[in-house]
Amino acid sequence: MGKVRKKLKSFEDRRIGHDSGRFKQDINVYRWFAVFIKCGLELEGKTLSIRGKNYKLKFDTNHKWWKLIDLKSIKKTPKIIKSDYKSVPKSIDQLFNGMFMQKYRNLFNEKKTIIGEADILKDHTLMQIPENYPIKSILSDIRNWYSQKEVKLRVKKGRQKGETKGNTRGSADILLDLTNEEVMKRLFHTLRIDQSNPEFTNLDIYLNRTFTMNKKHIFKNGLTGIPKIVRTNMKGARDTRTTQTSRMDYDSEIRSTQRDIRYYKILLFNLSKGVFPKFDNLI
Repeated sequence: MGKVRKKLKSFEDRRIGHDSGRFKQDINVYRWFAVFIKCGLELEGKTLSIRGKNYKLKFDTNHKWWKLIDLKSIKKTPKIIKSDYKSVPKSIDQLFNGMFMQKYRNLFNEKKTIIGEADILKDHTLMQIPENYPIKSILSDIRNWYSQKEVKLRVKKGRQKGETKGNTRGSADILLDLTNEEVMKRLFHTLRIDQSNPEFTNLDIYLNRTFTMNKKHIFKNGLTGIPKIVRTNMKGARDTRTTQTSRMDYDSEIRSTQRDIRYYKILLFNLSKGVFPKFDNLI
């Protein structure tokens, strides 16, 4: 007898948690949401420069998100913007699993079908379904019921107004866009290293960030570990005062790090206004 292939879960079913709540996005999206809220609170009141202009970071407490989430309680959790990364993962775990998700999980849950409860919840409609009633009949009844309402059942065809890739409408109290795990990780480490080491150059930030994310990374010239950047006299130069440095080998990495520094700052400012994660431009 051949091996029976396990049936894959639908997209909707993969988002159902142990409490039967359904998330719109992957769990890591909410983890980075919490992490960058914490980073923003640690830097709140600080002036950050973006493309030569200075902006003061401050959360808009009138926004819906920051009325639902207690920023003061998050601010009291252990710091995560540290030069030494050893204790940071534990602090993030305490923040996200120990407090954030326990307290705010319901804010990210999509509205769901309530089965076996007589109470009519706010923004819900009570439906009673006979046992052994065919699913096709249930769906037909619901469509027929919706057709008689003033607000018609919206059949989604393509992307709707106000929706972008990874940012579709939902019914949760707080809706977040889709994120890329590697990008979020890179921006977080860029932020952490940049803000905790003000004397670092962009190359220093790149080298330390890359090594933190991958201890086995092989740098230019086959070097492992964080390479030491030295200045040497240019061979054959008429003016012996003219120097070159191995920094020249990392020109593209320096430029990409400058971009990531700009991205994490934009991310924080947009987050403070109730949009996450958006880092291409300020809203």
